[in-house]
Amino acid sequence: MSRSAKFFIIIIAPLLAMLLALLGVDTLPTNPLGWFLLLVGVAYTAGLIVVYAIRKERFWEAASTGATTQEEHGDRSFWLITLGMMAVFYLSPVEYIYLAPILPRNDWLAFGGAALVAVGIALFVWARRALGQNYSGHVSIKAGQALVQNGPYHFIRHPAYAGYLCMALGIGLGYSSLVGLASTLVLLLPSLIYRMRVEEMLLRMHFGEVYRHYADATKRLIPGIW
Repeated sequence: MSRSAKFFIIIIAPLLAMLLALLGVDTLPTNPLGWFLLLVGVAYTAGLIVVYAIRKERFWEAASTGATTQEEHGDRSFWLITLGMMAVFYLSPVEYIYLAPILPRNDWLAFGGAALVAVGIALFVWARRALGQNYSGHVSIKAGQALVQNGPYHFIRHPAYAGYLCMALGIGLGYSSLVGLASTLVLLLPSLIYRMRVEEMLLRMHFGEVYRHYADATKRLIPGIW
């Protein structure tokens, strides 16, 4: 991972996480998603302190041993996804707090969005557990790495990214944010598609026919559709 990406994760992201927690506090009285923003902001900051500052773990890299054989250079997909996620996670509550509503605001949308966020979290955690030591925030493949096909990877090739989309759509919907929903479709979705293509190119190079057969048997994000 590039130095600029590491600097962002270690220095800038905790500051942004605290801002996200404050936005959550501001929306707590009227929207259940405030709890999600608050918990995410606090959890990221606390997790960074424990994992990196205390345990000295480079959590953005895969924990598995072995030399890196393929990787994305420049971390372009990381920056694109970060931009998309920030647009959704920050602009949605800002629109909710400071701007007059364009879309309807009611409990159905708020709790429906919260439910979609919960689905996204569950899907991401499931994918993270299935990957185990192969999980990495940086697109890379190490020697001896196995192709994960169990858990949610039995049904789709990119369940963690499907989780991101569920969370983003839930945030935009739950805050009745036109900007958040538009950012999900215009910024986040294209960036995830780009990252999926980068990952799949590297996986094909590393696993060859094994990955091609796996790709033929599964869809990217939506089982049986795409």
